[in-house]
Amino acid sequence: MKSKSDAIKGSKILIVDDHRNIRVSLRLILEAEGAVVSEAPTLMDAKSKITIDPSNSEFNYDLVLLDIRLPDGNGLTLLEYLNNWRVASRVIVISGEGTSAEAYNATQMGAFDYIEKPFTPERVLVSAGRCREYNRIEKVNEALSKNKNGLEIVGQHAKIHDVLALISKVAPTTGRVLITGESGTGKELIAREIHKASQRSQKTIIKVNCAAIPKNLMESELFGHEKGAFTGALKTRIGVFERADGGTLFLDEIGELDLDVQAKLLRVLQNGEFTRVGGEKVITSDVRIICATNRDLKQMCHAGEFREDLFYRLNVITIQSPALRERASDIPELSKKFLNEFCDEHSLGRKEFSDRAIRQLSEYSWPGNVRELRNVIERTAIFSGDSIIDHVDDLNDNTTENRPEEEFLPSTANLDLNSITIQVRNLTWEKFQETAGRQYLTLILKKSEGNVSEAARTLDVERAYLHRLMKKLGINRP
Repeated sequence: MKSKSDAIKGSKILIVDDHRNIRVSLRLILEAEGAVVSEAPTLMDAKSKITIDPSNSEFNYDLVLLDIRLPDGNGLTLLEYLNNWRVASRVIVISGEGTSAEAYNATQMGAFDYIEKPFTPERVLVSAGRCREYNRIEKVNEALSKNKNGLEIVGQHAKIHDVLALISKVAPTTGRVLITGESGTGKELIAREIHKASQRSQKTIIKVNCAAIPKNLMESELFGHEKGAFTGALKTRIGVFERADGGTLFLDEIGELDLDVQAKLLRVLQNGEFTRVGGEKVITSDVRIICATNRDLKQMCHAGEFREDLFYRLNVITIQSPALRERASDIPELSKKFLNEFCDEHSLGRKEFSDRAIRQLSEYSWPGNVRELRNVIERTAIFSGDSIIDHVDDLNDNTTENRPEEEFLPSTANLDLNSITIQVRNLTWEKFQETAGRQYLTLILKKSEGNVSEAARTLDVERAYLHRLMKKLGINRP
């Protein structure tokens, strides 16, 4: 259970009362518990301090302590205004002159509580804490409801509008979809939105991460197995194709599938039939397939690493999930959304980014894309003790998969570094890094005789990451 101070710490509270002593008393009580307090002696002053975003009813206060008798009118008129914007539940009416009828009207109009004067500090703090917690839960429930029934993809960039337009076109169909894009761009989110907008939305969507399951277990994961089919198969297991019958199967990182499993997957896509490992019974399943990859499947087909016939079976409709750096104008909106979500999730009170922090977030390259942005903002929300966050300290993800290209260059024995000849005059630092990286990688690939896996081991990076880097720098195999 939260303490009183935890419940309102960081909350933005407006006191509307014409008695200065009352305002001072409430301010001292609330600020001692970590709240950020503003005052208004009149209705007009209160209305000048209140802002509500008409697009989403976002209110700039977590709590309003409202007197009924004010010099320029009845406080219930302000409550009625807030009720129209669905934020009256953040109001606690405090009055020494109100009637029982006004108290009843206040609660009927949506006020969270009614406190009579004279009040005790404990009464105010308990009510304020409960009000804050009630509205936090309401906000979480509203967000969950939106996530269940509406699109979760956030952004106003043209590339995001293109993605949403494609989703609306392909979702009602049964066509197979291949979602491409870098790691962390939200490919799974796109798949789930397609499912939610499809005629299969009442059925399940099952995700399989093809890169996370050992090759010797992948066939069993997809198609199931019979008891005794292999060592350790102590009972019959139902595969995802059976469990997703009538729904959607999302195969993430499809480029990591073993060639043998690719062949068996192709047969299922051709006729919808399969058998469990160790079984003989033919099973039929009606499943919509959505796949995702951060690799170049066409290039893999040319290299013999992915079946060309399977590629064309899967690649009926392609949706490109844009990298975050390609839609940098969406970073402020995403940052504010994630900050609000994490503050609610961890009960951190209300926090905001300053303009300086937003510029800092917008100027970063985000090699880990939206996933990295979420992680950075969650850490920032947890560790920042201020209600206004003016600086984001940790913008570097130290994982191999996400770190910037210029950070991974290792010292490699026997490299002919004299062959790297860069004319640095009149080059910007960014252009120098790009040119140096291209020549360095070309040299590494020549030494590995075009073997990308060997080159990735030399550089100590993931093969998928190296493929993306080669594509970005315009490097083909020697």
